[in-house]
Amino acid sequence: MKKINLAKNIIILTILFMVVYNSYFGWNLHPTSPEERLCDMIASLASKLAIFFYLIPLFSLYESTVKKQEERKVEDREDDDEQYAAPV
Repeated sequence: MKKINLAKNIIILTILFMVVYNSYFGWNLHPTSPEERLCDMIASLASKLAIFFYLIPLFSLYESTVKKQEERKVEDREDDDEQYAAPV
């Protein structure tokens, strides 16, 4: 949960940064100065970092779900083996 909150904070700060620097440089499609290009690069990297932090918990959730499914399959196979085992 901490990583999701961190990602949300980075997204909010990045949006504010983009609004501020675009208000200063103008809302141009392409950067018109090296400083604007630098600000675009910073905003792009911050956005990618936020997405990365936002996806980390999803990967761990996916991993735990796969482990649970594998454990269920193993238990089902063991139950089937016991059910159809030859009597001694």
